[in-house]
Amino acid sequence: MKNKLITKPLAKPIKFILLILNIFMSTLLSGCQTPAPEIKANLSETTLANIALQSGDMRSAIALYQKILLSAEQQVNEDKDYTESTAETADRVHILLSLGLAYRAIEQNELAVHYLKKVTEQSEKNLAAWRQLGLNYLDQQDYKAAEQAFSHAIAINAFDSTSLNGLGVSYSWLQSYQAAHQYLMQALALSPGSLEFKNNLALNYILREQYLAAIKLLLPLYQQQRSSEKMRNNLAFALTLNGNEKQAKRVLANDYNQEQIEQNIKYYLQFSHTSKLDLTTRQDLG
Repeated sequence: MKNKLITKPLAKPIKFILLILNIFMSTLLSGCQTPAPEIKANLSETTLANIALQSGDMRSAIALYQKILLSAEQQVNEDKDYTESTAETADRVHILLSLGLAYRAIEQNELAVHYLKKVTEQSEKNLAAWRQLGLNYLDQQDYKAAEQAFSHAIAINAFDSTSLNGLGVSYSWLQSYQAAHQYLMQALALSPGSLEFKNNLALNYILREQYLAAIKLLLPLYQQQRSSEKMRNNLAFALTLNGNEKQAKRVLANDYNQEQIEQNIKYYLQFSHTSKLDLTTRQDLG
């Protein structure tokens, strides 16, 4: 009888204690899975920076990325024994690459190159960094450096169409027209619908004095109303040098007034006599 009297009153307290322990353990476990406030803050800033970059707000993205980098550098300076984890290194590479993209978007190529070089130093086989370096060097008309950067890129991925196209453009400006043709054709084979790639191939034909080939490539696109201003300019270029000046003027009339048309035609004819090209307009790279 005494055993029964002792057992029954203890049942509820035991259940209550188990319930409290269960709640405590659940709280403890959930607490372990929640990031520290500092980590949450950094994650939030990175996310905001990524959103700003993707939405085209480059200056806000740059400010946020720079803030994150500064915070990381301060942490390293405060703790001399601090060793960056693999995940932290990957985050740093992402931020540096993003800064390169943002600075190129606002035409600050020197800063873009600065950060992209840091990426290649930390991640030698980073395809995006080498590709972006090549594009920035093309912007700066540093064609030899562009050729080297794009060569690194296709060594990592031989099927990267943007890098193949960029390498072709680099070789065009370096007057290695056969090599340019090879890479431009490879790029176009991978991205057959790219108008930019077709335009670059046409320009290479013009530089090689293969004007009819350039016309055959660009004229159908013009007739289908699928050409850009730069494509129409190159089409008029090829038409003029092929002896079709009247047709070239009709093409140029889509974008220029009469005085500008005459200036362009004069330039094309001057080129035909000197066999040199000094275009300062940037070619589209896709």
